[in-house]
Amino acid sequence: MLRFLRPLVILALGWTVGASATEPARVLPPQASEFQFHHDHVIGTSLDLCIVAPNESVAEKAELTVLAEIERLRMIFSTYDAGSEISRLNRSREPVKVSAEMAEVLRAYESWQRKSGGAFNGQVGELVRVWKEGERTGRVPDALTLERIASDLRKPGWEWDATGTAVKRLTDQPLNLNAIGKGYIIQKAADAVRKEHPAVTALLINLGGDILGWGAAPGAGWAVGIQNPFQHFDNAAPIAALYLKNQAVATSGDYQRFYAINGKRYGHIFDPRTGHPAESATSATVVANDNVTANALATTLCVLKPEDGLKLIASVPGAECLIITPDGKHHRSAGLKLFEAAPTYIFTPQEKKDEPKGAAWPEGYQVTVAVELPKIDAKRYRRPYTAIWIEDDKGKAVRTLAVWGNAPKYLKDLKDWWKIGKGDNDLVKAVTRATRGPGKYDLVWDGKDDKGNALPQGTYTVRVEVHREFGEHLRQSGKIECKDKPTNVKLEKNAETAETVVEFKEAKKK
Repeated sequence: MLRFLRPLVILALGWTVGASATEPARVLPPQASEFQFHHDHVIGTSLDLCIVAPNESVAEKAELTVLAEIERLRMIFSTYDAGSEISRLNRSREPVKVSAEMAEVLRAYESWQRKSGGAFNGQVGELVRVWKEGERTGRVPDALTLERIASDLRKPGWEWDATGTAVKRLTDQPLNLNAIGKGYIIQKAADAVRKEHPAVTALLINLGGDILGWGAAPGAGWAVGIQNPFQHFDNAAPIAALYLKNQAVATSGDYQRFYAINGKRYGHIFDPRTGHPAESATSATVVANDNVTANALATTLCVLKPEDGLKLIASVPGAECLIITPDGKHHRSAGLKLFEAAPTYIFTPQEKKDEPKGAAWPEGYQVTVAVELPKIDAKRYRRPYTAIWIEDDKGKAVRTLAVWGNAPKYLKDLKDWWKIGKGDNDLVKAVTRATRGPGKYDLVWDGKDDKGNALPQGTYTVRVEVHREFGEHLRQSGKIECKDKPTNVKLEKNAETAETVVEFKEAKKK
């Protein structure tokens, strides 16, 4: 039974779970072990790998294969690199010979643009530019500009030569293939592992919340949570959970990345038919047989009305979805229940907990902790082992918010935290979510201790401990008053951690 235990321990962005008689035991193939790897700042987001292999050497070679394939494909699809293939293509209006990979992705865009009735489009580069400019200047793009772009997007964006190997752009709208590109990269990375490392029997790739679960996963399959778009902290309970068996899952949404103009948020997913940010869904999660399909549908479902999105899903074999609208309503496709863990597997029934002995926190208040692990230029850099916890005014640890690391046996190297907490090795392996920024993690504390008891108003200490192989063992700490008014504190940056921002404030309303 999937349930959240305390202390809440996150390993490679997994979630602690336990087992019950209703869930198949986690059994690995004979002479195989599970190895976890994490990297930040990979094509603008984070990468988590879980590799089932006969030994660590094989797993590490598979890890390097994944990284190499991602870098190879980055040089094809990255719009941030002036030397990439897509950047060269965007600079030309003449026929340009394209790689097999570029051709494959462009063909996929053509197909999904037709299937979506124009709600999905690969030429949103100018929309991205004008909305970024709007954020910079504090002015929403004018209607004439957006209509001009939308009119261009209704036209064919490119054409092929007779051989089908060269592409000529037909409009001035630059290509932006991110909506499918990340899923395509995941698929190719998994294909490379299967080809080059036949001893690997199972693989989970989580690239910024887009996930592929392949092979003989332990138990009922790869357990993947679905992030709650209204409570999208890294240590918050997912809103649902799925089991993947040789499947992909992707989530798109407007809650993680957006443009802020004159105090209003505008989502980064555009309706290419209007040029305006899409507003039909706060998030859309799609399970499919491959990552390209999952990615294309997740983006499209954020643009279409939920009823139209469900019709589209019904027309795609093997695809299921969960759409969450801004009013908090859930729209599930009929077959999603085949992959979902039962609701009781997600949340353990809450017992009646003790009331705080002192004055309770103001209603709706919480502590948020924004942690950033900066990009460090070091060979084979991986995220350091990190623990984040809360102590009361007597120095007693009352709540562990997060513990990160690749191998549970090394958590004891976090000597301060190890005195007060122990890890649990059974994990929900990943959480599908809208793409996060690289190295940035947001945690939340609801004012309760590890047993679920409410704590009183008072001064608490937030502690951050980091220890990286070939790096330094460093600590951050700061006191914050959790009383009757908002307050904040910043923990000074060090060689392993950027400035950590801690805030006591009222939670945002949905």
